[in-house]
Amino acid sequence: MDERATTYRPHLDGLRAVAVLSVILYHIDERLLPGGFIGVDIFFVISGFLITLHILQELRDGRFSLLEFYRRRVKRIAPAMFVVVGATLVVAQFILMPEQATGVASSAVWSLASLANVYFWRHLDTSYFAQSSSELPLLHLWSLGVEEQFYLLWPPLLMVFFRARRFVLGTVLVAVGSVMLAQWLYHTAPAFVFYMLPTRSGELLAGALLAVTVVRGQHERVPRSAAAVLGLVGAVALGISLVVISEKNVFPGLLAVPPVVGAVALILAGERGDSVVPRLLSWKPLAWIGLVSYSAYLWHWPLLAFYRYGHPTIGFTVGTTIFVLTFLLAWLSYRFIEQPARRTTASWQRVFIRQYVLPAAFIGAIAVGALSLRGYGVRYFSDYKRVLAATRMERYPAYRFTYVCQRQRLTSKDITNPDCIVGESSNEGPLAVLWGDSTAAHYVGMVGAFARSGGYRVRNVEHSACPPIDGDPEPFVDAEITSDCRASLAIARPIVEQFDNIIIASTWDSYRHTAALMPRLFDTVKRLTARGKHVVLIGKVPEIGDYDPLCREKALAYPLLRCRIAIAIPSPEVVQLNQQLRTFARSIPNVSFYDVTEVLCPGGVCASVTSTGTPIYYDRLHLTLRASWALGERVLREQGLPAAFRLPSPHR
Repeated sequence: MDERATTYRPHLDGLRAVAVLSVILYHIDERLLPGGFIGVDIFFVISGFLITLHILQELRDGRFSLLEFYRRRVKRIAPAMFVVVGATLVVAQFILMPEQATGVASSAVWSLASLANVYFWRHLDTSYFAQSSSELPLLHLWSLGVEEQFYLLWPPLLMVFFRARRFVLGTVLVAVGSVMLAQWLYHTAPAFVFYMLPTRSGELLAGALLAVTVVRGQHERVPRSAAAVLGLVGAVALGISLVVISEKNVFPGLLAVPPVVGAVALILAGERGDSVVPRLLSWKPLAWIGLVSYSAYLWHWPLLAFYRYGHPTIGFTVGTTIFVLTFLLAWLSYRFIEQPARRTTASWQRVFIRQYVLPAAFIGAIAVGALSLRGYGVRYFSDYKRVLAATRMERYPAYRFTYVCQRQRLTSKDITNPDCIVGESSNEGPLAVLWGDSTAAHYVGMVGAFARSGGYRVRNVEHSACPPIDGDPEPFVDAEITSDCRASLAIARPIVEQFDNIIIASTWDSYRHTAALMPRLFDTVKRLTARGKHVVLIGKVPEIGDYDPLCREKALAYPLLRCRIAIAIPSPEVVQLNQQLRTFARSIPNVSFYDVTEVLCPGGVCASVTSTGTPIYYDRLHLTLRASWALGERVLREQGLPAAFRLPSPHR
């Protein structure tokens, strides 16, 4: 039996330290280490190596037992994870809003079954108005789900196929296939690629393949001097990956190869001798961090998520405090939870019941209780529900109202819906149509106020994240919504064509290839005016960048949270966009342009809320519908009905 295979490997704890420090620093501030997220991939390589090494040694000696393997896994993984999941679940019921607290409860249930990655793949909201993923306290458990699913399959496969003639070749092919699958699927199914085992297994198998060479003694064919060089090359590969790779790249996929191969090279260097890099990784402070790395990984993300929920920006002082607190909790978990759990000599039945079944049932019961109380927790029995509902009504976005026809995918019912009409209350048919995306929707109130003053009615037709243009929208929208956008435009265009007065609004610069999109808009408008239509283009309102629109709602339960008024001045990009629209409108007959910025942002300063605290913006670039109506009324009081909206009334 290979004695080194059974001894403590301090260089692996050092490599664990590099992995966990990379992840934590990246999550505190991605600018510190743009590629820090590859620390998870390093963990996968280490795990694949060590677990496979132990399994193969026991298979070789004829003493491997699946029950004993899973007994060790439960002792290693479950106790600390359950403590973190339970603590996170309880805290969430006190300080998070009900929807977020419910999400934590749901993700906790899936995490208990090692399916967190499946939960976030299937249920993570990535829509335009979705909560930031950095505020989801149990999101990081996706990586544990990947590992545990791998180890449900891998040990039985080793038992059956390890001695097969082409075992190594088959494993290599599966690993390469995993990398290529990730690269191929990334643009069409990025969430699947990120969270799921088929596209992550290559990283675990890379470590497993190294373990095969160690157990077979094949690693000894590598000269010690060559192994030392490999260690240096691996360190360079990891270092470059941590700095050069970023979340903007396709990852995992081909770009995962350098850090994974680098981690394999570092492990191999440590197996072949005491060269420079393994000695550095074996440095005691680094090895200590590696020992507590599992608990550090578990604790760091909930701490960051709960803080970011109330304070989107993490400065140096807060980041340092969370970093220190992470390792304090990690040490406590390691000392009082991990070590006692691992030292137990109880049978697999008792370990399974005491360290998995009972705590999982207890936490599951809390989660079910939280779900039954709809995320309110003990607040369900207080005045919190009423106050929260009243606060939310002030910030309702346009799509929450029945008379706004904003849809992800329009249907024929939407374009004939009698509710989706605003303006003067008569039985006459609508005189105009408001067409566009979510920006057009947030103008429904303002346009409704203008129409009421002008004595006419306006139908509104909006398709979310889809520009109001002729032709194929595919070059300008994300792949996952292209189908919805095409279908919505096919529904919207015929109804738009029926009106002589067409009002168009959109967040033009939020789409891809804006430089090509604007000429497409202008061609669309020219075609409409060539048919005798009157077109009104509404400018984009300025964006409020540093704005947490949920702050007032969060502050009802989040301790010591103070909501400030976010302000901004119109950005050069928005000013330039509106000027481009204005210039075009002046050059084409029957085209008008209207920009409400002057009234919305008096003195050139835009505010997120009114002086009395009522929200003006729903999020950084959309008005609340209440503010939209108020804005229209204010324009009418101060300036009268804008010329662009003086349409011929059916009553005059």
